[in-house]
Amino acid sequence: MNKKIFVKMITIAGCLSLMLTLAACSGGNSEPAPANNSNSSAEIAKLLDPNAEPAKDPYGKFDPPIDITVVHTSNEVANNLKNGDTIEKNIYTRTWLEKLGINMKFKWTSPGSQGEEKMNLMIASGDLPDFFYVSPAQFERLASTGQLEDLTEVVKNYSSKYTKKYLTGDYAGLLEGVTKNGKIYGIPNGQTYHDSGYMLWMRSDNVDKAGLTIPKTVDELDKILEAFKKNDYDGTGGEKYPIALADANIPSNYWGIGDAFFNMFHSYPNIWVMNSKGELEDGMFGPERREHTRKALLKLQEYFKKGYIHPDFATFDDTKYNELIVNNQSSIVFGGLWDAWWPLNLNIEKYPHAKWLPVAIPSADGELAKSSVTAATVLGISVARKGVANPEALPLMENLFHDLNNNPDTMQFGKYNTDPVDNAGIFLAYPMPIYNPSFNYEAYEAVSGAFKTGKSDELSEAYSLFYKQAKSYADSNDKAGFPSYLSYSDQGSLAVVDSYITRKAFQMNEYTAMPTQEMIDNAPIIKKAYDVMFLSVVTGGDISQYDDFLKQYDALYASAVYPGVNKWFEAKNKESIQKWFESK
Repeated sequence: MNKKIFVKMITIAGCLSLMLTLAACSGGNSEPAPANNSNSSAEIAKLLDPNAEPAKDPYGKFDPPIDITVVHTSNEVANNLKNGDTIEKNIYTRTWLEKLGINMKFKWTSPGSQGEEKMNLMIASGDLPDFFYVSPAQFERLASTGQLEDLTEVVKNYSSKYTKKYLTGDYAGLLEGVTKNGKIYGIPNGQTYHDSGYMLWMRSDNVDKAGLTIPKTVDELDKILEAFKKNDYDGTGGEKYPIALADANIPSNYWGIGDAFFNMFHSYPNIWVMNSKGELEDGMFGPERREHTRKALLKLQEYFKKGYIHPDFATFDDTKYNELIVNNQSSIVFGGLWDAWWPLNLNIEKYPHAKWLPVAIPSADGELAKSSVTAATVLGISVARKGVANPEALPLMENLFHDLNNNPDTMQFGKYNTDPVDNAGIFLAYPMPIYNPSFNYEAYEAVSGAFKTGKSDELSEAYSLFYKQAKSYADSNDKAGFPSYLSYSDQGSLAVVDSYITRKAFQMNEYTAMPTQEMIDNAPIIKKAYDVMFLSVVTGGDISQYDDFLKQYDALYASAVYPGVNKWFEAKNKESIQKWFESK
């Protein structure tokens, strides 16, 4: 799939530990599905056997054809379609009728800016289509008010082996997200730790010019920052502020600087970790984590005093942030997987010979530095309304979408997913997407392998495209291939992820349920207090302000939230995802 769009989708839908909001809803009169979502991994594993052949034909065609109703919440993507296709009539509607005997009829479509509101209004009214795609928050509302069909039997009987593969094993957390008391109420679309991770990005050519090496410790990073501050290695002039930072439009899950910065100090934003007492606590502000966060704040204050950060960063938005990078003022980014696609590509557009490199998180104290991550994140769920006539149509449609877009043995990527000429996202026409949650990590394995062997003939259509793009950058510095090379080669961001997996350098999120009401009620107050404290401390204010913040955090947030989180953890028999990961 088009990775630029995929990145945006993941960014918007990422799991937050504090700042998720749920809209109020009114429900129907049906008996609600149980809201308890504390299924153990053992219970989830019993639901699907990924090695078993499906009991029913996973591509069975309805004869005569059936009509189903759906909706689409982003109809402007019709601009990506060719030959007069529309949201209502396109390659997917034609293929579904031809291959599955399913005629999709749209109850409504809307622009993306109105999609969430229109979906919420529809859910509140109870006037639902047969099948539709919802956010995790919307799923919880629908399940709790009994508006969803129990899909347990049809998912078990009709899911292809490829579909089941990505709902079990490493991916069982996705199925857990749509399972309540042993019953499946949707088919999840998500991502896993294979396609996740935080890291640093830096100008490796300038590191070489400074006579330094890629940093493994914060002390080594400090030497690079000092060199980048004092020297104009690019000859472009102007004051240098090595760390790119902007704070004027901070999102709800952003704690002033990228997570990789805090991770250097063993502080883990936006996740819950298990402490020495076997209880869950916030990865940044829990009793056993807060001193790590203090060290991170003091280091950032030191960086600001030394001029490594622009003095006006508090007023900078994304545009100004990008300008720092584009104009060679800033050359170190605390980012994630996809910075090569945006905004580092903007720098390459202007300075094609600049060399960027993703770097594993350095350690502040000699202990292994870990990237905070959620093992499995549900981005959205395809569901069926309660009482739908043919619930088996949903796994049939998802099986086929998987085969056309994700399965390397069967995909027709250029036809159904992304136009190979202009990168138009054809896949966006389909209203209920499901992706291989390790699509990009598997691409890295395939593409980096082809670089090593020189053999690319057996690559799938999508991975062959990524390989050709990456090879063009490696061989001739073709800037169009820069993002693919810095993603899928052994010098790319997914190679860093691979190192995290190999070295057990992920810190897993132990809390996988939806936000509790206590989180929702108290999060905005705590986030606002943090933002004020952060700016003051970083720009030179006394660190005692952090202590004042912690008192407020304990009184308003921890006291209200921690009991419910740990009650949930106890109901799951305190199964630790971190221990599971480290034992793999």
